[in-house]
Amino acid sequence: MPTRRLIRILCLLLSAVLAMTPSAWSWGREGHHIVARIAARNLKPETRKKLAAILGTNDAGLEEAMAAASTWPDEIDRAKTGTFNWHFVDVNVNAPFTIGDLCARNDCVIDRIEEMAARLRTNRTDFKLAAPPEPPRSPKSQEVAFLIHFVGDLHQPLHGSDNSDRGGNCERVQPELMHPDGSRSGALHFVWDVDEVLTVMKVLGNEEATAAALFRRFQRGERVQQGSALEWTRESYQLARENIYQKLRIPKYTAPLGQCDPQVKPVAIDQAYLDSNEKIVERRLL
Repeated sequence: MPTRRLIRILCLLLSAVLAMTPSAWSWGREGHHIVARIAARNLKPETRKKLAAILGTNDAGLEEAMAAASTWPDEIDRAKTGTFNWHFVDVNVNAPFTIGDLCARNDCVIDRIEEMAARLRTNRTDFKLAAPPEPPRSPKSQEVAFLIHFVGDLHQPLHGSDNSDRGGNCERVQPELMHPDGSRSGALHFVWDVDEVLTVMKVLGNEEATAAALFRRFQRGERVQQGSALEWTRESYQLARENIYQKLRIPKYTAPLGQCDPQVKPVAIDQAYLDSNEKIVERRLL
């Protein structure tokens, strides 16, 4: 789902905005790369040309440049750059859906998607983070990277939901899930960032093969409903409620927002659970 929406944003906003640009866009790494690769394959030639110029590449290198841009917001120091809160919005899954004052300071993923889109649409040139990011990018390239990344983030259910557990970061996974590269997922949030995407890749192939398989479905016109950042948040909230907290029978916790409830219990994740969400994750990537 994020790919079609991301393409729509890029085509409708960037193709118009980039015409004014001198010839000078929450998943883990694999998930963000897949979304960016599918989007790159569906851009119109003029949009590709303008976007390649912003990302400092050529047409042949655009897909790789977009994939690299998609994970840049996770590589910079979020505390120093003031971007920590930009990746999520903690909607309480134990209450009816509402944003309330969660974005009161324009400091959540919903507002930052809208901000980056507006900056690209109006070609504003005053973008500046709280501190210079490392690795560095030009300001316009930063906006594109943030837009790609945040649209992907908001389609990961735990980036739009909360159970007094910091979006699944408080629940430890026991035993931890080991990955082929030696890394591991020790928290519920990372199961959805990484392991659910790896489960899709077990079915469809490596990163490039998965992007190609999903892109073929995109080309065949698989129906994906359009929406706004607020509507994508509602979707993630509902998926988290049903497919994470209810399916895993996680109790309702009540700590203040942003804190881990002291009663949070570990969760057990097996392959059957990962497999049960595989089609859902395919749709969230597409």
